[in-house]
Amino acid sequence: MEKIRIKNFEEAVYYEKLDNGLEVYLYTKDDIYTNYVTFTTKYGSVYNDFVPIGESKIRSFPKGIAHFLEHKVFTEKEDPQPMEFFAKSGSLCNAYTTFRNTSYLFYATKDLKENIEYLLNYVQNIYLTEEDVEKEKGIISEEIHMYEDRPGDVLFEKVRLNTLNSSPYRNSIIGTVKDIESITKEDLETCYYTFYNPSNMFIVVTGSFDPEEIMSLIKENQSKKNFKIEDNIKVKEFKEEDKVFKEKEIIKMNTNIPKIAYTLKIPLKDIKLTRRQLHLYMYVLFTTLFDETSLFDEELKKDGIINNTTYVSLLNTNTHLLISLVNETNKYEEFLERLKDKLNNMEINEKDFKRKKKVLISNEIFAYENVENINDIINKLKIIFSNRIFIRNLNDARNNWLELPIEEVLKKIYIFFKDMEKITV
Repeated sequence: MEKIRIKNFEEAVYYEKLDNGLEVYLYTKDDIYTNYVTFTTKYGSVYNDFVPIGESKIRSFPKGIAHFLEHKVFTEKEDPQPMEFFAKSGSLCNAYTTFRNTSYLFYATKDLKENIEYLLNYVQNIYLTEEDVEKEKGIISEEIHMYEDRPGDVLFEKVRLNTLNSSPYRNSIIGTVKDIESITKEDLETCYYTFYNPSNMFIVVTGSFDPEEIMSLIKENQSKKNFKIEDNIKVKEFKEEDKVFKEKEIIKMNTNIPKIAYTLKIPLKDIKLTRRQLHLYMYVLFTTLFDETSLFDEELKKDGIINNTTYVSLLNTNTHLLISLVNETNKYEEFLERLKDKLNNMEINEKDFKRKKKVLISNEIFAYENVENINDIINKLKIIFSNRIFIRNLNDARNNWLELPIEEVLKKIYIFFKDMEKITV
């Protein structure tokens, strides 16, 4: 078991890759009393075209199948069901699917070992019948209809549909009703046995516990199961144009105040920045320009153009970075004009930067006092980076970029946006 030190802090992450390929990350802190565990497969909604285990050619599967699998994995063949089991010890369990991964999780203040054992077993033991699959289609279809009635959810779906052309990030994580109806029991089994292989999964345990004891428990559990190690799942590569699919769309829905999203589509192929740096600079820039303490925000509210602070959303699709500026306004034409003018005349001063930097430092420090935040940091970095690079970024995320002088940050931001001048928005 390897001990990964976090720079300038007493804490460390314990790491080991098991014989079956499963990667284990343990973060322990004595003054934390809640344990938080996530068991993750690197399988999300964007992986619809791939070579199944035991086959040689790429096959296409219905959209929304990763989320469908999340629902079915959460169904145990025998009692007790996951919800019932965790509730007995006062624990909470859940699961979620993103573009690139599916995670199963629980919070617990006691019975940590028993809960981990159960989590590993139910995720690695799927139970499917034709009847149950058909029943689940109805449940998920109702979930889709629910999202379609929410203006905020519809807005972000349309942002991706109108901005992207062929990227799998264009599609809804949950899929459409038509997609769901086409999913078969055999589809689910093929996707499950391909992506829910230990060599494509990792578990993160954060809280107060003996790392040696928990590592031994996980190793013993996995040693009783037979898996064929699959180190390299072949997924179809895709290309994405720099031009947006549709420049503008108005959607009529039943809402008190119209919502608007203005999105920048930034190609990543020629950017000489790390992904971490890019997110840092974009976050610093846009939150400084548009947060509730900015002069721009103050002016828009004073002029009655917006009701709320402009929300900044970032989505990295591997080929492009989508930056959406979202607000509620009855004067959306005026809002767009002021927004475009601001983007064409960007300024960020040292005072604003230092203020934002202090907020970021506070957030980073606070993050390591909360087991869910710690777990989330490890999960996100692990999904993005290979293991060695992941370890480096675990340190960098807390320390290195915080020491950059404002001059260097500003220089990089301005160079970046100078390169953007030739990009179609």
